[in-house]
Amino acid sequence: MKYFTIILFFFCNCVLAQSSDNSVNRNSIKANFSAKAIEAYEENSFSKVNDFYQFLEIYSDKNSSEALKKQVKENLQSLVVENVLVADLFTSEKITLEKLLAEISSKGFKFEVKNMQKRATSTNFWTNSYVLEIKNGTEIVRKNLVQRVYFYPEQKTFGTKKKEVWSIFLGEIE
Repeated sequence: MKYFTIILFFFCNCVLAQSSDNSVNRNSIKANFSAKAIEAYEENSFSKVNDFYQFLEIYSDKNSSEALKKQVKENLQSLVVENVLVADLFTSEKITLEKLLAEISSKGFKFEVKNMQKRATSTNFWTNSYVLEIKNGTEIVRKNLVQRVYFYPEQKTFGTKKKEVWSIFLGEIE
C-alpha cells in the first residue's frame, strides 16, 4: 500500500506538471507561429515603436490642442501594456507614461528612431534595441534603449462571438 501511495503521488504530480506546461506552451509565441510569421510580427513591432514616438512628438508639439493631446494619449495607451514603465528621456530613471507625457507636453521635441534591431525572443515577448534621437531646437540627445514587445492572445468580442486574437503591445523601455 505504501508503494501504491508513492506511485500515485508521483503520477498526480507528473500529470499536473504536464498540464501546466501545456498552458504555458499554448500561450508561447514559438508554439503558435512559424519562424516566418514571428519575423513578420517582429517587423510590425518596429512600426509600433515608431508610431509610439510619432505620437509623443505630436503630444509635445507646441501647437497641439488639448483635444488632440487627449486623443494622442488614448492612442499611446492602446499601444502599451497597462502600467508600463518607460525610460525617462532626460535621466536614467524609469517613469510612468503619464509622467513622461507631463514632461514633454508643449515642449516641441522631435523624436527619431534609428538602428532598430530585434534582440531576443522569449515565451511571450521579444526585445527591440534602438537609438532614440531627441531634438529640441539645436540640441540633440541620443539614448540607446531596449524595449520589450509583448505578443499574447486575448479574448475579443465581435458582435455576439468571442475569439482569441494575438495582439502586440509595447512594454518596458530601459
